[in-house]
Amino acid sequence: MENTKPERTNREETTRARRTLLVETAITCFVEQGIARTGMRDIASQAGVSVGNLYNHFPGRDDLIAEIAQIETAGLAEVVAQVATCSDARQAVDVFVKSYFAYCADPVSAVLTVEITSEALRNPAIEGLFSGNRAMLVDTLAKAIADCGQEKTQANESAGLVLDTIEGFALRVGLTGKKPKKRETEALISFVRSALTPQGD
Repeated sequence: MENTKPERTNREETTRARRTLLVETAITCFVEQGIARTGMRDIASQAGVSVGNLYNHFPGRDDLIAEIAQIETAGLAEVVAQVATCSDARQAVDVFVKSYFAYCADPVSAVLTVEITSEALRNPAIEGLFSGNRAMLVDTLAKAIADCGQEKTQANESAGLVLDTIEGFALRVGLTGKKPKKRETEALISFVRSALTPQGD
């Protein structure tokens, strides 16, 4: 009996590579043209594949966005993992701010965030794909803030506000098309530290 395992492995690798190409191409199209103005035919053409081939991998545009949501989850899990290595709570907050800011302020990430946010406002299913990511980040940051001495309920509220601050500043920086400068990261960390320090300390 012939061994078909290598053949299956090669086919699986080819499929993964093709899916990766299609998702990366979709991201490029979404960033350059906007999600609303990007059709499946545009993505197929840019990727150099037939529309039918694209549909074989992703039945619709929302399926591509769902794949992007999974990629975002993996990227944010790396931020969480970096925080988990910190032995000091204050260091954990600093690492979170630095890592998450770098992630959000990436120019491609910034534009894609705006596009997906706009799409999510019109499509609750899209919003649901990304909602778990924020919950994961809030939980991680809130634990670090609570370990710094804040009461748990207040820590959750503070974490949400810090996330909003990071994301807002990161979008302003990222939409310039340039990578964040060291001084911008340092200023943000300093601001968050001040915001989380109880008055009188």
